[in-house]
Amino acid sequence: MPTKSVKSETQEALMDVLKSMRGVMSMNPVVAPQIEQFWKAQDHLLSEAEEYSRLWFKRRHEAARTALQTARETTTGDSPDPAKTMQAVAEWQRHSMERMVEDAREWFDMVSRCAKHVSETEADAIGESMEAAFKAAGKSKS
Repeated sequence: MPTKSVKSETQEALMDVLKSMRGVMSMNPVVAPQIEQFWKAQDHLLSEAEEYSRLWFKRRHEAARTALQTARETTTGDSPDPAKTMQAVAEWQRHSMERMVEDAREWFDMVSRCAKHVSETEADAIGESMEAAFKAAGKSKS
């Protein structure tokens, strides 16, 4: 029997939440552009992050592959040459730094593109919300 009272309390709580949302839902035409902009922006940001990640992983794979190649070059042979070993490691480090600089450059580019996209679409959504509000206000006066 206790489950019925818990169930009815849960239903009452849900009904209270739905009642409190009536005001927001009645503004749906005004809020709709903002909601749509939010989810479109989310999709855009995810696409940007996915592309950045793909390129980042490509560079990490290259780093691992070239590190293995450098390790093989410096540890094989009959008589290792310390000068050649140091040169090979320095060369790998130089390319590694180039990859890290590319990571940072692409990161800042991605963040800039995302910020621009969100700000532009947010401005559009605000304009659409204002139009919807004016239309709703006009309808309520009639």
